[in-house]
Amino acid sequence: MSEPTSAPGQGTPSGGSSPRGGSSAGSTPGRPSKKDKTEPASTGRQKGNPVAWTALLVAVVLTVWQAIYSLTVVGTDSDQETFTSVSLFITLVLGLAATVLGIVSIAQRRSPRWPGLAGLSVGLYAFIIAVFSWIGGLMNTGGV
Repeated sequence: MSEPTSAPGQGTPSGGSSPRGGSSAGSTPGRPSKKDKTEPASTGRQKGNPVAWTALLVAVVLTVWQAIYSLTVVGTDSDQETFTSVSLFITLVLGLAATVLGIVSIAQRRSPRWPGLAGLSVGLYAFIIAVFSWIGGLMNTGGV
């Protein structure tokens, strides 16, 4: 009732895997099998640019948020200052995110580039406007 043992370098007797992790069938000892080889990294331009599409998506969300804020700010009589502060914070975060994603997508040099450029321009515009609105709001609170 003893199990058969295999000679060193010949794999397992049942044809399973060898101690090196590769299959013993059809492989030369000391050389990796064709399945173990990895593909070399491609150095050419790759198709698609998911970062650029993400930048465009964030820019669209930012635009929709601005539209929602513009339509609902008139109807809020209770605490308009808090609502404006929350909108300004969301605009700052989304604008910065779209700007950074746009810069990264353009720096990758993958095509298409236009979604990254659109995300960069919308995000940078919203971020600059939000920063100056925040500074203007700080200037209005002092005095009177």
